[in-house]
Amino acid sequence: EAPRCNPEDPLPMSGSLSEKVQCLLRTAKSMFVPPVYGLPCNSLWHADFERCDVAGLHFLSVCSVKAVKIYTALYLLPQLLRHKSVCEGLKQTFPDVLRSSAFLTCHCFVTCAAHCVLRRILGQYRAITVAAIPAAIGSLVSLPIEKYSRQEILAIYMASLALECLYEMAVYRDLIPPIKGGEVALFAGSSAVLTYFHRNREVKINDTMDWLMTKLLCCPARSTVQEGRTAKVTTRVREYLVGHLDELLRSHTPCGRSSRCTHELTCLGHIVNTGLNGLIWGTIIQMCLRLLSSGGSLRQVFRLLNKRLELARVSSFVGAYTAGVVGLECALNRTCVGGNVAPAIAGLVSGLSFALVPEPSGPIALYFFCRAFQCVYKKLIQDEIIREIPYDVLLLFTVSTAITIHTGVCEPHLMRPSYTTFLNYLTDERYRKLDRKLINVVMKNVDKAAKT
Repeated sequence: EAPRCNPEDPLPMSGSLSEKVQCLLRTAKSMFVPPVYGLPCNSLWHADFERCDVAGLHFLSVCSVKAVKIYTALYLLPQLLRHKSVCEGLKQTFPDVLRSSAFLTCHCFVTCAAHCVLRRILGQYRAITVAAIPAAIGSLVSLPIEKYSRQEILAIYMASLALECLYEMAVYRDLIPPIKGGEVALFAGSSAVLTYFHRNREVKINDTMDWLMTKLLCCPARSTVQEGRTAKVTTRVREYLVGHLDELLRSHTPCGRSSRCTHELTCLGHIVNTGLNGLIWGTIIQMCLRLLSSGGSLRQVFRLLNKRLELARVSSFVGAYTAGVVGLECALNRTCVGGNVAPAIAGLVSGLSFALVPEPSGPIALYFFCRAFQCVYKKLIQDEIIREIPYDVLLLFTVSTAITIHTGVCEPHLMRPSYTTFLNYLTDERYRKLDRKLINVVMKNVDKAAKT
């Protein structure tokens, strides 16, 4: 008898490899063949409205308002961090807010419309037409609306979400064991790749990631340094503390800086400056991410301030990581190992401080892994080792979104909690109100798992 692939009776890890392969094949087959459902779409997707067109128009109005709120906060925050006024920031970001809001609204509306159209054409539901194919159609139609530079950011983010969903599926079905400490190793390796490419400028990193790493490490890339002395202290408090410390070090140490170092301060002063800078930026980044994930609600920021231990652990990680990178770089610059290899070694060793980040830390590690993979992919194309895949960003975003939305609808307990909150906010709680007893396709206890 063929092995069962049922989450209520998961396949044990002691099973043979052939049994696990058969289990995967049966799971994939269930997405294209019966069970099917002869239910109307208003019993599943839009229970509040009987007609599909009325439900679609209501969904369009709701998503458009939510999208404007989300992207206004997303684009306004970087302007405020660059010391610009609210009016000036809104004036500069208004076209971007409209374009990105149109993308997100179009994606939601087309996904909902494709769900109803497929139901009417096929006359029944299959596992792959409940969420995966509608989400893929919505991605193909809506992503070209967005600016190309932001298309890459969206594709990388959704790829990290899809990888996390696939990993959780495999662990849930006992196909692979959970990897303890895997996120630390993944982040350390990704950090080595990103730090290497950021310092040596062999491949152009995304502007946002490049700006963030420049702010955190308090030092631009090597190729952009003018006469080797460009790092400056930006905050007045740090300038006072680090300035006095630097004067003390210069007067008491015969060799304060290596000839290979590109910073203005002594090495120890630069390490202290970068560590303090990391602590400050770690706190700011947490507040910004919490504000964006909640759709601009300040209540979530105040909740984060109440969680002092979580806030301190993440901030201490950013401070330790940034200080470790520049410290190891300065140490390696005094040896024969310095040069282009020093940033990679410093990023690898300092990445081990990721263990300070509280759970769940896997999403952050996966995002940095996708960023590192993107850099390697561009480097291979640049060196003409491989050819560029046509429409690679569009394909990556489409496949990743289909996997993620299918997981969120059919197996919501495997979805990242922050993304579940985002979907609930964007759909005005429609995502939470889905009757998952009717989506009993891949697993038989979806509703039970969702409640737990």
